[in-house]
Amino acid sequence: MTNAISKSQQNEIRSLLSQNKSYSEIMERIPGLKKPTLSRYANKFYPNRVHAPSGRKSIVTTTTKSYIRRQIIKGDLKTAKAVYQYLNEVGYSIGYSATLKLLKSMNFQAKIKVKKPLLKKNHRERRLAWAIAHKD
Repeated sequence: MTNAISKSQQNEIRSLLSQNKSYSEIMERIPGLKKPTLSRYANKFYPNRVHAPSGRKSIVTTTTKSYIRRQIIKGDLKTAKAVYQYLNEVGYSIGYSATLKLLKSMNFQAKIKVKKPLLKKNHRERRLAWAIAHKD
């Protein structure tokens, strides 16, 4: 079993946790303190505390995402390039590939447009006549 840290360090940990300091800030202030020890004391002092969500913060806010989703559904923003240009105009410093990932996270998948021939009325009539002539 490891030795417990001093009461003064415990009190300092408690005060820093009550100020909502991050683990990295607390470990900088208290020399020799490791993350597992800090986590153990944090759970001891504040067992019901709410943990901050882990991971990297999103560059684009949720309100901007919902606005983009609405504009795509309405048809104002039709392509990923249009979304990319809109985000840069608004002030987000984001790349094109990040814009594609953003759209993918919003369940907008890229699709290649199917190419169809421009058939006029006489083309369709000739095709129908050919099909009738060559029917069994």
